[in-house]
Amino acid sequence: MRVAVQIDGAYLERMLAEEHNSPAVDYAKLVNKLVNTIATNAESDLYMLRTYYYHALPWIGKNPSDQEIEMHKKKQGFFTRLEHLPRFDVYLGRTQRILNDDGSFTFQQKGVDVMLAAHMVEMAARGYIQHLILLAPDGDYVPAVRIVKDLGVIVYLAHGQRPQASAELIKSVDERIELDADFLIDCMRNVY
Repeated sequence: MRVAVQIDGAYLERMLAEEHNSPAVDYAKLVNKLVNTIATNAESDLYMLRTYYYHALPWIGKNPSDQEIEMHKKKQGFFTRLEHLPRFDVYLGRTQRILNDDGSFTFQQKGVDVMLAAHMVEMAARGYIQHLILLAPDGDYVPAVRIVKDLGVIVYLAHGQRPQASAELIKSVDERIELDADFLIDCMRNVY
């Protein structure tokens, strides 16, 4: 039986920062631990198809500051390192700058949720997977999760300890994996 892991990178970064003080996570170890966690409950051996990581590069304006350029380079380097992990694909949306009523700006990712949901449904419809681990909080995924479940895929939601995930999303999945400190301790990068 094949399993895929889908990660909303912005959510994972935010959750790790807010709940765990931004630890140095080894993404290969994290994915392996997630898969091994569900493998103990699976009826048969699991074969890892792939990890799909979704994010967007930071906003960079027409006349970027040195700080914007540095942030952009740093994030691009991180994504490149992820792409070199075995069976790890990175999909990037875009970041849009939005003018608020008070004249300030906010930044929103665009296209990330749609890519994630489309890949989820495609993998299930083509029979590529029988298990899916979703590391994302957004209730907008509920229709895609329901379709995938109707196609026979068992869906697991990996999430932080604080209730950041949509209550509707939590109800829609088959099982949950809480990423608490005990879970993450085995997922840290080795620092020499």
